[in-house]
Amino acid sequence: MSATRADDLSGGARVWALARSWVPTAFGSSLLAWEIPVVAAVVTRMPQGPSALAALGAGLSVLFVVNSPALALAPLVVVARAVHGSSALLRHALVTGVAGSAVMLGLAALPAVPALIGLPAGLHGMFQVCLLSFATAPPAVALRRYLHGRLIERDRTQPIAVATGVRIAVTIAAALGLWRAGLTTAAVGGVALSAGAWAEAAYLSTAVRRLAVTEDVQKGAGRLLAQHARLTSNILLNMSPALITTVVLARSGAAEASLIVWPALYGLLSLGTIPLSDFETVGAALLRRTGDVAVLRRFTVLLAGTLLAAGLLVACTPLAHLYLTGFSNVPPGPAYLGESWVAVLVAVPALWAVRGQARALIIAADRTSVLLRAAVAHVGGMLALGLLLPLTRLPGVACASIALLGALAAEILVLRAGHRRDGQPARGGRKVRR
Repeated sequence: MSATRADDLSGGARVWALARSWVPTAFGSSLLAWEIPVVAAVVTRMPQGPSALAALGAGLSVLFVVNSPALALAPLVVVARAVHGSSALLRHALVTGVAGSAVMLGLAALPAVPALIGLPAGLHGMFQVCLLSFATAPPAVALRRYLHGRLIERDRTQPIAVATGVRIAVTIAAALGLWRAGLTTAAVGGVALSAGAWAEAAYLSTAVRRLAVTEDVQKGAGRLLAQHARLTSNILLNMSPALITTVVLARSGAAEASLIVWPALYGLLSLGTIPLSDFETVGAALLRRTGDVAVLRRFTVLLAGTLLAAGLLVACTPLAHLYLTGFSNVPPGPAYLGESWVAVLVAVPALWAVRGQARALIIAADRTSVLLRAAVAHVGGMLALGLLLPLTRLPGVACASIALLGALAAEILVLRAGHRRDGQPARGGRKVRR
């Protein structure tokens, strides 16, 4: 939408225009948000399902951290392809993925890892099998993120949404097929999720091959590694709270019950948070294009209010019980524990929306160093609360929920402080409408 056209719209129409920009990104993310809950629901219905679910949740928290370099490949491709060339970046992506596989295999082979995290002894074997089942995931993630970067750089993002649908379909089919085939329960989740990632990468590769060939300019690898390291550091800070949460769950009261119910609870929470993944990007684009801070604020209030109302509906009605015991098949004891503390998590999606608005203001102002400080504050808050809360008699679910809220609040405070200190968004000279 042009700036002149935006000026002619009413306030409500401008808010609706922002919603139309954000909804397509949220739709693709919403599909992806169902991946882990569906896989978890299959796992819990298999022999030793509850324990395998706990191992799956812990294994995913490790995988998120190990995959941080692979996740950084998409922005790396966008900023570095013209300098280093697509062939060099593809080789770099493959090396990154193989290195991630080596790390997962190494962690799976070390008996001290589950003890270091603090997992109950009965989960150690399943956790190691789960890590082993994720061994093929890092190369798939590295390849798909490289391909994401190629498509984003050329402004051909439609295949990404289609590839997400392919991934979900293959993941669910693989989970059901492995269940019927009798694969050991602890491995089903990892193998199914890895299969989905490989299917997505395969589809994306066909889309990238249709791109027009452009000349590659090869340069030395040193600067590429440095760029990748900088991008990885920020993603690593954003991924590490998942592993910290697992440690908090394992070292608090009612550890095993908390570890069982947390993947299902977090899957439910993700239905409200994952669709917000690109909210700050869409908001920053609006600010750069029109400078209309008021529209972004109004839409954030509307979005946060809707998410809060939806959370209250789930927490205060039988919906949470139906999700945990019906859909996710969590055993009664852990399910009751989750239901008892789900209300603490009600505000999390709304806070994600508020954080998205704050990040959009920072990104539009070209003050991305503030994002790093905010991510450090998030991790610091999680670590501080993660050390203190297990000293209480609260169950792990409560400790993890409170730590998550506290870390989000700390990050938002730093973002807001950074915005006030560093000034208004850069908008190409357009006047801010308040």
